[in-house]
Amino acid sequence: MDNFVDRRAEARFVPDGRYTALAAGGLLVAIGLALLAGAAPGRLLAALTAAVLAAYVATDLLFRPRVLATADGVVIGRPRSRTSLAWPEIEDVRADVRQRLGLRSSTLEIDAGATLAVLSRRAIGADPESAAALIAAFRPPR
Repeated sequence: MDNFVDRRAEARFVPDGRYTALAAGGLLVAIGLALLAGAAPGRLLAALTAAVLAAYVATDLLFRPRVLATADGVVIGRPRSRTSLAWPEIEDVRADVRQRLGLRSSTLEIDAGATLAVLSRRAIGADPESAAALIAAFRPPR
């Protein structure tokens, strides 16, 4: 039984709840400032900040999981769609690591030809290099 694959096994990647909570706290502060600001420009700035933070919180809570990997393929949750990709469709799963101006950034890339999903560390709640290795481990032998 060397080729046995547990079809129930899966890896789920969701946004880090600490950042979601931080954005929700900022949202409450921005709403308070919008209500208490005396000048119109201050109210506008606080309202715009609240709108951006509300969007972050909503996407973090509504579009979960962002990535779901199984032996059958990968499902990518996005605000406008949920894309299901079977393993034969997926060309590569990798972490793109870049160094610029002394700062290191990494993203998870799932390449399926016409579909390229690029997800940040914040979006998946994990290190993109570790996530890429774990997702790739679900790929059946070719």
